[in-house]
Amino acid sequence: MHVIKSTILNLQVIDGMTRGRTPFTNRLTLASKEVVEERISEAIKASGIGEVDKRLEREIEDLEKKRKDMAEFEEKNELERRLAEKKSKLLATQQQRRELVTRSVHSQAKMSIEGSGSDVMLKIAQRQQFPTSLLGGCFPASATFTDKQGRRRSMYSLKIGEEVQVLTGKGISVEPVLTYIHRQPDVMQKYLKITTTKKEKILKITEDHLLFVKNDGQPTAIPARDVSIGDTVYVRGDRGELKTDQVQSISSVYKKGVYAPVTLSGSILVNDVHTSCYFDVLSHEWSHRAMGIIRAIYHVSPWMVQWLSSIGQEDGFPGWCRLALKMLTLGE
Repeated sequence: MHVIKSTILNLQVIDGMTRGRTPFTNRLTLASKEVVEERISEAIKASGIGEVDKRLEREIEDLEKKRKDMAEFEEKNELERRLAEKKSKLLATQQQRRELVTRSVHSQAKMSIEGSGSDVMLKIAQRQQFPTSLLGGCFPASATFTDKQGRRRSMYSLKIGEEVQVLTGKGISVEPVLTYIHRQPDVMQKYLKITTTKKEKILKITEDHLLFVKNDGQPTAIPARDVSIGDTVYVRGDRGELKTDQVQSISSVYKKGVYAPVTLSGSILVNDVHTSCYFDVLSHEWSHRAMGIIRAIYHVSPWMVQWLSSIGQEDGFPGWCRLALKMLTLGE
């Protein structure tokens, strides 16, 4: 009984001592924690372990970067290998296209020879007496055309692929320029200056370029040298409508540049006058038939027409044009 009372008394004393206090926490333990953390930090700093950690982290980062660069290098090598294979295949395909185009041009030229007739062949042979630089009907650099947006621009700014206003059986519309038959920006050339009466249109055109005049109520393409005062030509009106006008005067001038763009329909409005894209080696109709191969290639790949036009240029004539001209004269 005495032991029980003594135990109860001891428990009451302990309760009194710990009442209001957090278990195992006092100012000494809190201070000891701060001191311990500070001493641990000083010990790590003194040992140099912190710097080693940072150095190792930098080395690991550098190694990771090198590993990534190595992976990119290997991937780059693989891409370059695949790219070389693709380029090789592309070159082979382009070579096949070149061979196909060459055969097609020869075939089309041969068809033109068989269908052109002896009178036309005689005219071609006669024209071969003149220097190549004098062949090919053209317009000067200052001649104007109207683009798809309705803007009037100078001929020297016209690029292959751009759309220009033309006159077709459906009226005035726009068509892309496929190529140039002749293009020499820096030469001086003699031109006929044809002025109309009512609309006062002024067209400068080489004498061998084809121009549409009204004949028996229908537009007929004739060389500009055969146009006479009083002939009726087709022009674009002030509101973009089709009109007819009479030739008032014809004179000669010298202008810089020679340009002969070709559209899908084979015609183009130059200074608002309805003109052919061709010159009188062949008639407008036969010239347009001979250009059928170019139109066919354009519908398949416009880039191929540009590539063809850039090959073998001489005196402003693309190689295919000179080849066709030679093919047309093989029988003479």
